[in-house]
Amino acid sequence: MVALGRAAAAKRRVVFIVLDGVGVGALPDAAEYSDTGSDTLGNLSRIIKLNLPNFQRLGLGNIIALQGVLPTQTPLCLPGRLAPASHGKDTTVGHWEHMGLITSRPFPTYADGFPPEIIKAFGAAIGRQVLGNKPASGTAIIAESGEEHLATGAPIVYTSADSVFQLAAHVDVVPLEQLYDWCRIARRLLQGPHGVARVIARPFAGTAGAFVRTTDRRDFSLEPSGPTYLDLLQEAGVPVLALGKVGEVFVGRGIDTTIKVATNDDNLALVIDLLRGRSPKGRFDRGLLVTNLVEFDMVWGHRNDVEGFARGLAAVDAVLPSLFASLRSDDLLIISADHGVDPSTPSTDHSREYVPLLLYPRPANAPRAVYEGSFADTGATAFKYLTGGPSTLAGTDINDLRPSRGWRRYTPIVRVTGADPDWLPTRAGSDEADEAARWLRKNLGPAPDGAVILGSGLDPSLSSPTISEVAYDRIPHWPTGTVGGHPCRLSLVKWGALRIALLRGRVHEYEGYDLGEVQLAVNTMAAWGVRRMIITTASGAVDERYVPGDVVVIHEILDCQYPNIDGEPVRLRGTDASLLAALGHTWSVHASVTGPQYETPAELAVLRSLGAHTVSMSPAGEVRAVHDQRMHLATLTVVANAGDTTHDEVLAAVEKAGRGLTRAIEAVFAIWTAPTTSEMGSR
Repeated sequence: MVALGRAAAAKRRVVFIVLDGVGVGALPDAAEYSDTGSDTLGNLSRIIKLNLPNFQRLGLGNIIALQGVLPTQTPLCLPGRLAPASHGKDTTVGHWEHMGLITSRPFPTYADGFPPEIIKAFGAAIGRQVLGNKPASGTAIIAESGEEHLATGAPIVYTSADSVFQLAAHVDVVPLEQLYDWCRIARRLLQGPHGVARVIARPFAGTAGAFVRTTDRRDFSLEPSGPTYLDLLQEAGVPVLALGKVGEVFVGRGIDTTIKVATNDDNLALVIDLLRGRSPKGRFDRGLLVTNLVEFDMVWGHRNDVEGFARGLAAVDAVLPSLFASLRSDDLLIISADHGVDPSTPSTDHSREYVPLLLYPRPANAPRAVYEGSFADTGATAFKYLTGGPSTLAGTDINDLRPSRGWRRYTPIVRVTGADPDWLPTRAGSDEADEAARWLRKNLGPAPDGAVILGSGLDPSLSSPTISEVAYDRIPHWPTGTVGGHPCRLSLVKWGALRIALLRGRVHEYEGYDLGEVQLAVNTMAAWGVRRMIITTASGAVDERYVPGDVVVIHEILDCQYPNIDGEPVRLRGTDASLLAALGHTWSVHASVTGPQYETPAELAVLRSLGAHTVSMSPAGEVRAVHDQRMHLATLTVVANAGDTTHDEVLAAVEKAGRGLTRAIEAVFAIWTAPTTSEMGSR
């Protein structure tokens, strides 16, 4: 990017759009916030296949694996992922850090409600008692206490896992201005050790059983504890325009003009009008425009409304072409978020997550990689772009593209031959498999003679001792499952003259893992140098001729997880043809389905009509990977049940089949390692 003088830079415009609560994966310290597994966009895409073609062109799918939003080789924006240096996961924390102010101590939260000294002082100041005073969903506590509020006039106080003091009152009982005055009183009380990030006015209307919150919410935030880039821009004479709740988050400091906007749609429409110079609400000729699309957080995230969240993303996606058409050639656009608020988890609160970065225009010399930085980099970038000068606050200009800044390759794509679609994004590709294989080579030695993936509860009885063993979570990038009967440990054993890797357990897509993660174990074995793979699974009998305890060679797999374009299962070879005749075992056509529920009688009838003999929630993904890696393959199943069952019954049944499975595995390796005719003749 060409450097300009300060006078020229000050004529530019920067648009900074905060997608409130749109996180992109749990931070390393998420467990400290009870947010393990949170992944707002990723989890959402695994529940609802997203259709965001414009976000895809910008590069959103390059940041993390999203079903329906694929990586692109030439993203319009610089894609990135930002981590906070601050403590906490609040709107205030996120916005302040984007503008260069780090919060070193998290704001206080109140899991048991506010202490008596605060509630008594507040009640005395407003001349009324209060209701509630506990963590709660806003809609739930209004429904619970609304009638009593109507009868007594006592306002409803509640909080959440976030640092907030929320005050709800009916508009016919407490006029808006009075409610706002009460919030100002609470704000004055809540300072020092009780300095919550925000006091929020929550007016509602309607009748009992049909209360609804109005759009007159108002936030009363703490004043920033130090200087921000907004302050520095104002000092430099660069105007700052804030839309929505941004002005309230900064208590108006460093902001020249604030325009109140309620919905995401109204917000984006106003942004476009301001960019085009046709808004009756004001002008935006130069400087910084900061806005927050609050509905992702307030309307859908906190209410765990997965469908609403997805519709909201689609609505923003539809507006993106008009937004980009409204930009001038020298405008800078930054799209990011302030925290997560995963609607797919039981929690209704914010989640401690990375946030996305989409920077436009993409720097001409940007590497083909995902930028890794901090929240404050956005404010630093805007400040540098608008003033031409450096800053002493946190963050670094994103356009400073030194390799040391931190870069990560684009989300890889896993091929799914014969399926529709025939490619999908994944969190675990060839680079991850190669790194895992290097770790195994260093810690366990050279590649073993073969590997066996063991399904639910399956464990062949071996007489030879274990050479070494390691938990999956010690192997770089390997996911660990949560399903019973899958201990997720890799055991290296001596089996006769052979060294064999036993992979005790697997992960499944119904646990939230993508196809690349399901295939990572196979791809790692191939990268390690393993050329022979036995895949096992516990199955249900579709054909009534099979009974629990049968060990069956799988001849063909019906992949019902990734059907073809006509919706029909893709047929995959389950066992090398040369093995089938030599083994002499009963063989089956096996259906691999999504799960996690067991099949109904109607579903079994459909599978029977397709020619399936057995069924399980695996192993199609692993078999596809074996084919892609051109490894020798045998797939075995132990029939665990016929008809209705439970997972505990499955584990009990397969435990009895250990010796039969051992004999089948021994037979496969005996055939694979038997000397050929030419080898025998040369001795």
